[in-house]
Amino acid sequence: MMHLLSKIAVTAPSLLAQTEAPAAESRELTGTFWLPEAASTSAEATDFAFMAITWLSYVFFVGIVIALVYFVLKYRQRGNQVVYQADAPLHNTPLEVGWTVLPLLLVVAIFFMGFKGFLDLSTPPRNAYEINVTAYQWGWSFKYPNGATSSHLVVPAAQPVKLVMRSSDVLHSLYIPDFRVKKDVVPGRYSYLWFQCDEPTGIVPEDEMATTATGHHLFCTEYCGTDHSNMNRKVFVLAEADFEQWEEEQARWLDKVSDEELYSFAGPRIYSKCANCHSIDGSANTGPSWGNPTSGSLAGLGEIWKRTVEGSTPVTGGTKGRPGTTLADYIGSGKLYETPEDYIRASIYNPGEILVGGFGPNMPHFRGQLGDRAIDAVIGMMKNLDQFDAAGKFVGTGG
Repeated sequence: MMHLLSKIAVTAPSLLAQTEAPAAESRELTGTFWLPEAASTSAEATDFAFMAITWLSYVFFVGIVIALVYFVLKYRQRGNQVVYQADAPLHNTPLEVGWTVLPLLLVVAIFFMGFKGFLDLSTPPRNAYEINVTAYQWGWSFKYPNGATSSHLVVPAAQPVKLVMRSSDVLHSLYIPDFRVKKDVVPGRYSYLWFQCDEPTGIVPEDEMATTATGHHLFCTEYCGTDHSNMNRKVFVLAEADFEQWEEEQARWLDKVSDEELYSFAGPRIYSKCANCHSIDGSANTGPSWGNPTSGSLAGLGEIWKRTVEGSTPVTGGTKGRPGTTLADYIGSGKLYETPEDYIRASIYNPGEILVGGFGPNMPHFRGQLGDRAIDAVIGMMKNLDQFDAAGKFVGTGG
């Protein structure tokens, strides 16, 4: 255990160590009554348009209600007598032109104000820093130009950032309220948005990112299934030098982990991508539990590694699976998968090949997101599941 702790101290990015102290401080909520903090360069124009339309609505609402109340009181019928005025005006041209032209001019002004804002938000600067975003049930994968990946978004300060987004399954929508940007992420197509945040927020260690008050909130605003709310993430903004250091460390953190400690140190970190759908303690979830469900209709369909080695898991279909078979029909010398490890790797890269009993084709593929060492870490964690608690934290003494 002491050797593991020393290894963690060596492999953890030095940038995280530098920012660990201030990370404990909570950031107070800021902004106006209507709007959260304006943290991007485009937020001011968006807020101006919002407040202009809001106050315009206030003015017209109050004016119309006052006029309505006045006319109701002035021209109300008194008693049963109906007074008919033969020479009453049928229309008033100046008034009618006024209430037609003035709203028209206001609507045209609102259109051009909104259209200009739309064009600005839809046209990233040429020097924008590009980050590839993959949305899936239920999480986000952010991939940086040097190959680094993260499940929370980290961006450089004082530099335009362009997100190139796609979905690997269903309709999602990326929304960062503090930056005033939102865009649907649609299966089968790419969508884009950009922003620039000039004020660094700092960063915290990865296991604290989900709960920290540091950073800006990132949401999926398109209901995408059972664990839609688990797609909540954070955006961390770093000064240029700090971001370059973080990006470099993030790209090669796995290379620093020894083979002996791969499953115990790297496994839990990678398992965070799996935790939305796969439990460790046997509890029911979207995908098969890594542990062993002991009750309910899925009892006995967990313990992925043990059942994979035994080949006893029932197969119900898939692009390469046939109903009425078991994994034993697909794993072994001369079969579809030579080893249990090959099957696990294929299930992560191409999860629709084999569908096991009780579960549908819900898992997104992780090809391009997890390399061979990451897969080895996941398999090692499955093999040593008794050394981890229900949350995926390493509590054993191996490694």
